[in-house]
Amino acid sequence: MEKKNKIEFSIMSETDNRDVLELINSTYIKGNIEILFSKEPNYLEAMHTTADIVQPVVGKINNKVEVLGARSLKKVYINGEEETLGYLSDLRISSKAKKMRALSKGFEFMKTLMNDKRAKLHIATIIEDNRQGKIALIWKNKSLHVPNFYDLGVINTYFIFPIFPKFCGKRIQIIKGSIDFLDKIVNFLNSEGRKKQFFPVYTKDYFLNLPNFSLNDFYIALEDEEIVGVMAKWEQTPFKQVVIKKYNGNWVWIKKLTGEFLPKENEPIKQFYLSFVAIKDNDNKIFQALLNRIYNYNKHYNYFSLVLHSKDRLNKSLKKYFNIKYKSRLYITEFLPDSEIKDLIDDRIPYLELASL
Repeated sequence: MEKKNKIEFSIMSETDNRDVLELINSTYIKGNIEILFSKEPNYLEAMHTTADIVQPVVGKINNKVEVLGARSLKKVYINGEEETLGYLSDLRISSKAKKMRALSKGFEFMKTLMNDKRAKLHIATIIEDNRQGKIALIWKNKSLHVPNFYDLGVINTYFIFPIFPKFCGKRIQIIKGSIDFLDKIVNFLNSEGRKKQFFPVYTKDYFLNLPNFSLNDFYIALEDEEIVGVMAKWEQTPFKQVVIKKYNGNWVWIKKLTGEFLPKENEPIKQFYLSFVAIKDNDNKIFQALLNRIYNYNKHYNYFSLVLHSKDRLNKSLKKYFNIKYKSRLYITEFLPDSEIKDLIDDRIPYLELASL
């Protein structure tokens, strides 16, 4: 008699790397633009570049990885105070595992990790076009093994295409980063960043040890010799790739009309993340001055990307740039009722570091 298949969950090991990458590459996000976020050649190494602690969970059927989900922990500001945040990401389920209640069983295993109380709370994002993911996770009367997904609103992901030069005003001085400015950069990021929800807590050592990142990748806005804004270019192609798998709907015609302007299908895109964004008083003039400088000096890239919560007034500046905008929803994911979850945070605007997702 043939033995019935079982799903067995565990923490990922190095030997699971190839299976995990195969699963990621075969279960990309569907929608008007089908997009793959891969982490070649080593999933674990890529994850450890963006978090303090990483706990990837794999579900195996007959010793082959068919389910993936990761929990990452890092220091951020929650309600203006340093806290540990948990981020749930990279949920992938093969067609084979979908038939075996894999989602509920996987979250049952994840719950044992979340119960360690190391994180004040956990968050997750789901792309709006990912209807199947939203239906699976955001449903009434769901299993008690699946956490409550408490909606924190829309997150806009911008893919900005550098085309025509942008005017840089003379009022705001823009300089590149250096070791001499690192202390001031870190102090500014933390003092301004804590005004937003989930802004990472940064240290000098963090920036001195980032892979494929140089202090010269910082762009600093100065007024009267004081920092009023910071952004940085962080290219992660050696360990994290973005691939357009397919254009659908209106994007088929847009691609035909624009020719080589939009990225080709099935090829890693030469792009970078706009990272470590902090602007004094969330001033759009400072934000745009920095954005224009980065835009003008990095035209050899296909595009660059950043994330802003829909309530962030900095979104207004992005209307002046040709971009593709992807919408996601941000959730607090806890095994708690709405009445308790809503008391965990105040009304600060959420901030997400796209390069760390």
